[in-house]
Amino acid sequence: MSKVVREPRRWSFWFIASLCLNFFLIGVIVMGLIVARNRSIAAAVSGGAAGGMRPEIVLQLLPRSGAIKMCAVLGERMGEFRRLGRDVVDARRAMFKTFRKEPFDETAFRDATARIAAAETAVVRERQTTTAELVTRLTPDERRHFSRQVVRRFMSLRRQHAPAQGRGTLASMCKELGVDAATLPQQ
Repeated sequence: MSKVVREPRRWSFWFIASLCLNFFLIGVIVMGLIVARNRSIAAAVSGGAAGGMRPEIVLQLLPRSGAIKMCAVLGERMGEFRRLGRDVVDARRAMFKTFRKEPFDETAFRDATARIAAAETAVVRERQTTTAELVTRLTPDERRHFSRQVVRRFMSLRRQHAPAQGRGTLASMCKELGVDAATLPQQ
């Protein structure tokens, strides 16, 4: 009987392709997590799923003088929005950590979800405070102009896009108005 001699195994094309695909997928997952975190922080400013108009739309509806005031108010309050956005992200991360922990602790999970609710409520309160501050700075003419624009926007039969094509981000719109927009979100 003859003995079968096997050649030493070589790195096959498929093994190398599999490794490359795994590294690619790891990169996609990591980038997805980074983008999700940044969107959560930006949502603290824009309102996210809480409803209302995005700041970019409000800027378009305000007269130039009111838009300048809005950019100034947002610039002053951006540090607080960033802090609150991070609090929401941290609260969600803690909730998922509690969710995965074994043995499962129902009380800790309820506390973690309550922390998320408190963080999101703080964002809504900050948004309300910022809105109130802006409204007190607007003149009666600026408020009237805005009201007319809002009514026109909602009564229009054509579909509204936010923001208008070519206008860009909140930061770029404020920069266009001549306001320092370095602290405003770039996305």
